[in-house]
Amino acid sequence: MALVAALAVAALGVASVRADPTPDLPPIGGDELLSSSLSALTRPFSISGDVDTRFDLGIPQIPSSVGGGAGGGVMGALSLVTGDQRYRVWHSSDGMRVAHLLAFSEQDLVMSAGDAWFWDSSDMSAVHLDGFRDKTLWGASPPAAAVHDADFLTAAQRALDAVAPYADVSVDGTSTVAGRPAYGLALTPTSTLTLIGRIVVTIDAETRLPLRFQVFPRGSDAAAIDAGFTRVSFDAIDPSMFSFTPPPGTTVRQASDVVAEADASTYDHGTPLVSDPRFFGRGFDVRVALRLDSALPEVTDTLLPYAGPLVSAITVERDGQAWLLVGPVSVATLEEDAASLP
Repeated sequence: MALVAALAVAALGVASVRADPTPDLPPIGGDELLSSSLSALTRPFSISGDVDTRFDLGIPQIPSSVGGGAGGGVMGALSLVTGDQRYRVWHSSDGMRVAHLLAFSEQDLVMSAGDAWFWDSSDMSAVHLDGFRDKTLWGASPPAAAVHDADFLTAAQRALDAVAPYADVSVDGTSTVAGRPAYGLALTPTSTLTLIGRIVVTIDAETRLPLRFQVFPRGSDAAAIDAGFTRVSFDAIDPSMFSFTPPPGTTVRQASDVVAEADASTYDHGTPLVSDPRFFGRGFDVRVALRLDSALPEVTDTLLPYAGPLVSAITVERDGQAWLLVGPVSVATLEEDAASLP
């Protein structure tokens, strides 16, 4: 599941990268390129620019009103990340800022070493991410890691760390991304079960920082997840970029209160809770079975079973107990896993 989340939180694709001339770069081995990129990601660096994303997971079209009002609910959330999206990012040792550029509004995640905010201009609201400050902000706790992974570079690092041990690593030629000469690092899964055919990370030849991230379904030359910079700079970033003050008239809430309200809504509206995870496989074919403590909403009849280009999901019942199974494998493999559930 961590692999799926990492691929999901690391997926920032480039729909509009131009086909620039292929640069002539010194030869390098795949393992050396991977090692140098991971090393570059652990050192202090500054990077900023524009990022275009494309998420094509084959999810059927469902009215956004389903599950929580227009633009709300699960489908409303999915519409904010699937398809073509545009971002502006800043990352340095002083913090991280991601601006999601929408048609008529903007959403910003702003983090520094001691504070974090989420801002939505569409309704003039801001959520202060209390509980993510100081050591907790950059610590190893799951909530902090989830917020930190909104950063493209951090997500790329986590993805490379997670999948490299389960892949054949090679160099996939050279290219130019955002005007920068770069190497292509290809990771081909050794698993025969996974739906993932290969991952290609385009790495800046000079800084060794990732500039583009693509995930290809098995047997396909079209990326289902395609991510990267269309404009990039490695110049120093003013630390003030990582501070945020809510504009006058903004409705401000604390993240702890938002979480508490969401928990209360879950019980009030009968949203299914999941527990008792069971894991199968590892690396590129890891999948999870989650015990459901209540029935799924009717909308899932439209979604499940789901057989996407990279991920499948099913629900099954065993001895009166409902389970949700998800993973980057076929529906048939999930059904085999389900047969072993208690």
